[in-house]
Amino acid sequence: MSKRTNLILQSLLFVSLFIIFLEGVKFFQTPFFDASCPKVHYPLSNDRIDVVIPCIEKDLKTLDRCIEGILKYGENINRVVVVSSKRLTDKAEWFDDSRYPFDKEAVALALCKGDEKKAKEYLFKARSRVGWYYQQLLKLYAPFVIPAISSNVLILDADTIFINPVQFQTESLESNFNPGREWHKPYYTHMKRMIPWLYRIYPRYSGIAHHMLFQKPVLEDLFDEISRYHEGEVWKIFCNLVDEDHLNYSGASEYELYFNFALSRCNLMKIRPLKWRNIDTLSSLDALQSQGVHYVSCHSYMRKEE
Repeated sequence: MSKRTNLILQSLLFVSLFIIFLEGVKFFQTPFFDASCPKVHYPLSNDRIDVVIPCIEKDLKTLDRCIEGILKYGENINRVVVVSSKRLTDKAEWFDDSRYPFDKEAVALALCKGDEKKAKEYLFKARSRVGWYYQQLLKLYAPFVIPAISSNVLILDADTIFINPVQFQTESLESNFNPGREWHKPYYTHMKRMIPWLYRIYPRYSGIAHHMLFQKPVLEDLFDEISRYHEGEVWKIFCNLVDEDHLNYSGASEYELYFNFALSRCNLMKIRPLKWRNIDTLSSLDALQSQGVHYVSCHSYMRKEE
């Protein structure tokens, strides 16, 4: 084979591989659902965004920075409300989580399918995950429980800090979603149990990004759909449908549920990738800010002592 022929073949191979690569990118960014399906036209609002931050004491090291960051860099932000069992900061409003229609004991009982003995053991078990499931329900119910709250509610994890400007709504008032890359099968199994027609919309996009704009008309529709398939209160249904094998792990996700539901119901919800990092020390904030990173999450389980 001549050198010229070899070069031509190599060029053809390169072009073929490049085309395959482009098609792969297109596939992974293309939704599974049929865009021609009827969509819901939600009565969305231009109300300023209220921020809700569920928090416990393990995230006190990041809470004040979390509040300061969203007030400084979040566009169109109004109130910031911290949901907790006691006041943890003076930098935001406090909403007592005892005012919700459930508590940790009730959540544990629902997760254990009404078995009181098992629920009590689960509640006081070392490293119990009941608090993790509980905070998901605090987020989902916030727009219905907190008085005079906006119809646009930004749910924000207490260990997440914004360090550059971010817009959470489109010009048409829909949510801007930042996609994560996490894939955890039990989340989608649980989601489908709650709403049988619901499934993962994008093959490479996750809703796990440590914040999300909940819009009340969408959330009301989500609750109505859940109620259509099940009897009872949504928070109980959410707990009852968690697989027993995942009670000590991660068996459900409020972010995946809302993310995939909203994108399946409304064509105008937007995927808008942000630059973000999981970090183990807050000392890196200035450097990451100068690199254009929009926000960071400094989780307690990986946080270094400073």
